[in-house]
Amino acid sequence: MIDIETVLNQKTELLCKGLYLDNELISQYRKHGINIDFGRKGGAGPSGGRYFLLEDELTLVNIALWNRPNRTDLYLKDIENGFFEVINEKTQSAFGKVKLIQNPQFYNPEFKTSDGIPMKKIALVHGIDCLASTIYQKCVYWACGEACTFCAIEVSLQNDATIEEKNADQMSEVINAAKKEGRCSHMTLTSGTDETIDKGANRYIELLKGVKKNHPNLPIHVQIEALENLEYINRLKEAGADTIGIHIEVLNEKLRRDITPGKYHLSYNTFEKNWKHALSIFGKNQVSSYILTGFRESKSEFLKDVEKLTSIGVIPYITPVRSVPGIPDLPITKCNDLIEIYRESAKLIKDYGVNPLKNKAGCVRCGGCSAIKEAYKAV
Repeated sequence: MIDIETVLNQKTELLCKGLYLDNELISQYRKHGINIDFGRKGGAGPSGGRYFLLEDELTLVNIALWNRPNRTDLYLKDIENGFFEVINEKTQSAFGKVKLIQNPQFYNPEFKTSDGIPMKKIALVHGIDCLASTIYQKCVYWACGEACTFCAIEVSLQNDATIEEKNADQMSEVINAAKKEGRCSHMTLTSGTDETIDKGANRYIELLKGVKKNHPNLPIHVQIEALENLEYINRLKEAGADTIGIHIEVLNEKLRRDITPGKYHLSYNTFEKNWKHALSIFGKNQVSSYILTGFRESKSEFLKDVEKLTSIGVIPYITPVRSVPGIPDLPITKCNDLIEIYRESAKLIKDYGVNPLKNKAGCVRCGGCSAIKEAYKAV
């Protein structure tokens, strides 16, 4: 059994580097359930890759898979007793073992909603049992040429991997299918930003009401841009959302202008007002914000900004950025730097009485894309 220090170090390194798939083992990978699908193919954040468990069979990690050996020195090797061996090619030493989490049966083409849409196009399983869906696959910032540089939300649509908008009936049917397989104990709903004053909140509200009518006990997480009218946060809670993510993504103001040009018009103060109001509505440990690393930001400044966030009571869901298809490779986060960031951030979280382990639903509860929970356990 590996200890929490090893867990934190291994998970962070895998998040940063991903795994190289050896061409000579492709047939074996396929035999054991790994589709040969390299890098990111879409999505809005650190999506893509496959979910694995570390050797403790508890720690979940979303690992990018690469077909270029220059992307990583971690190689996926043979499988034994259900675990793939991972070696460091540079040092020719054993790194650890990982177990693949198999895709659910409802991904198969024969599983369709009553209106004929493949269920895989409606929602996907993140990790073991977090069902996730982008309810609206377009974003106003894409339309006006101000998309976030790390975002590929509309690429998923262009690749025919999903449909533009999902409804409550479709979602409820996929929830039923996922629950039958034991693959849905909570849910993440995300969306591109709408051009309307509500930023897409009304779209969420309609869907939430329908889903909660059919699945009243399913904890649901929603993600939305900071709002000018805070009343929509109340309405999201009333409609059935259990946790909320109001994502700033980049904390440094200069970097934020360059990396999230569309969202940059929203001031940090606007986000702060949203976070504080959301905490008053959703409660302690139920408000989070995605924070991406890897943009060559100053570590000390980054941690100062994280402290501002955690002092309010917001969970900083820190994750390394992952390259986008069709866009030059984004910088690779140095794992040693990120381990230090995780450790210091976890200390801040504890100092301010925030506990990510008590989050009810969504990305923080799933935990596959960040090692902040492992750092919280380790410090």
